[in-house]
Amino acid sequence: MTGFARSWPTEAVDVLVIGGGITGAATAYEAASRGLRVALVERGDVGGATSAATGKLIHGGLRYLKNLEVGLVRESLAERRTLLRIAPHLVRPIGMVLPEPGLVEHVGLTAYDLLSADRNRLPDRAGHIPRHRSLSATALRERGLGHIDRGILYYDAMMSSPERLTLAFAEAAAAAGAHIATYTRAETLLVRGGRVRGARVRDAVTGEVGEIVARVTVDATGPWLRELLARTPELAALAGPTPHVRSEGIYLVTRRLTDTMVLTVSAHGHFSVAPWRDRSLIGPTETPYTGEVDAWRLTRGAIERFVGEINAGARLPETLTLDDVTAAYGGLRPLGDGAGDDTYRASRASGLHDHAADGAPGLVSALGGKYTTSRAFAQRIVDRLERTHGLFSAPSATARTPLPGGDILDITAAGAALRARAAAAGVAADTADILLAHYGTRADDVLALMATDPRLAVRATSDGEPLATVAYAVQHEAPEHLVDVLMRRTGIGLVGDPGDAVLDLAADLMAEARGWDAARRRTERDAAAAAVRLPED
Repeated sequence: MTGFARSWPTEAVDVLVIGGGITGAATAYEAASRGLRVALVERGDVGGATSAATGKLIHGGLRYLKNLEVGLVRESLAERRTLLRIAPHLVRPIGMVLPEPGLVEHVGLTAYDLLSADRNRLPDRAGHIPRHRSLSATALRERGLGHIDRGILYYDAMMSSPERLTLAFAEAAAAAGAHIATYTRAETLLVRGGRVRGARVRDAVTGEVGEIVARVTVDATGPWLRELLARTPELAALAGPTPHVRSEGIYLVTRRLTDTMVLTVSAHGHFSVAPWRDRSLIGPTETPYTGEVDAWRLTRGAIERFVGEINAGARLPETLTLDDVTAAYGGLRPLGDGAGDDTYRASRASGLHDHAADGAPGLVSALGGKYTTSRAFAQRIVDRLERTHGLFSAPSATARTPLPGGDILDITAAGAALRARAAAAGVAADTADILLAHYGTRADDVLALMATDPRLAVRATSDGEPLATVAYAVQHEAPEHLVDVLMRRTGIGLVGDPGDAVLDLAADLMAEARGWDAARRRTERDAAAAAVRLPED
């Protein structure tokens, strides 16, 4: 099966997942793959909220060792290997330099290596993670880091497209029988007989209102958990006060500054400068946010402040200016209890809360977490549902089952073969590379589309992503809006404004496929233009 179609269940399900970020999508996949009847509702697009505010790393969490969260580090390192196995096109190793290390850093990285002693039990050597090592001044100069005197090189992994990893989990869930309903808001929870039995939902596209009845409801809405409880009269008392603090994270996409990822830990912030596509990705900020969740937005002022912090704290070979910034994004991350105002040191451990303890049986909340451990967290959720809610399912197989597009035994050989086929079709090597990184075994389907319409062969980004990815998304990946296509099905809008010509062509392609009139096309095109550009205020 390719992609998914928006759908509601017509009968009761075992598990209703509310929230279509990485946690919700992984949970829907885990439950459906184990034979449970599953529905997922997401008020916007898959991966469009908290999950979009990511630095794209799949990592063991070196900094968590400082908090002595050894269990979280070990789980994260194990799941890093799992994602390298089940999605080798989307997740690949990346080296990073920690400048001016001291004894604590050397000891920590030795522990990091020991905790991941089994990290290279993978069939494809391209996914293997080397041990850390010190770099001399000469070695640093050879990497274009002559402005750094000493450093340690160690490795984790990075996602080429977190948006497509979330989409892959959603597609896998749909292939296993789950109903996926994007742009469908859970208005309130259904409470009957003193038990939560699903949710009343509203389809933002059709206006349809209905009920999805479920034996268990899993809330995976992240920062929006309190709001859902507060909207449900019978459960409003459980919502409690507005959380004192959430973590605001902002990332900047800039022209390429360095070919090696560099970490910065200073009084001005803790962030990294990483090579991503043909740009650099810098972030995150770790700023306490105390306002309403729905009131948060990225501002130009926040971008300008972060540029100043980067220049003050980062070890860059040259000064960064606002003109160097091609794109920016961010969002709010939910934190566990006791986070306080120090959002950097707050735990990223995931947690489950069964609201039966609060007098609301049938509702389970998934709290915290991160991309790296999302699959393992989902497995724990379904295991818990089995034990406490009487759901009987098959054993989990998600740790060894490739995600859609990920059934690749040798990513290097697959890339060489795709490049050869692309060359035979007159397509550039960088286009082949990005198709493999985003689509894996489905890259040939997109490559074939490029030959069907001259518009689809147009290079939409400076690193070769073609407009064929727009056509593929519209045909197979259930986007509702042009913004979904440019920001979450493709990477066309993520590296910066692609320009009016590309926006016009993308709008034309989607309008033709969906039968939009001129007014709808114009509205979608204008919304997309706003999304891909830096904020003005």
